Amino acid sequence: MTIKEKEKAIRDDDIDILRKLILFNSNHFWDDVVLQLQKATGFDIIQCEQIAIIAHTTGKAVVKSGSYQELKKIDDVLREIGLITKIE
Repeated sequence: MTIKEKEKAIRDDDIDILRKLILFNSNHFWDDVVLQLQKATGFDIIQCEQIAIIAHTTGKAVVKSGSYQELKKIDDVLREIGLITKIE
């Protein structure tokens, strides 16, 4: 790995890079999605329902923005029940 590649890898993991965790619409029960969102994020039920509604009606919704490390923890919890997610 060259020095430039190492520098890029360090910058990609830097907390200054704002990323988004996307939830995609899937064939899960409504309550399961909302409760898993609450478990993963700590958001209140209303906010989790809003995220689920957006994902259901538009096909995807931003769950949260933040550093990769922060979003990865949430992503892991959402994937526990097979929800379809992506960190951009």
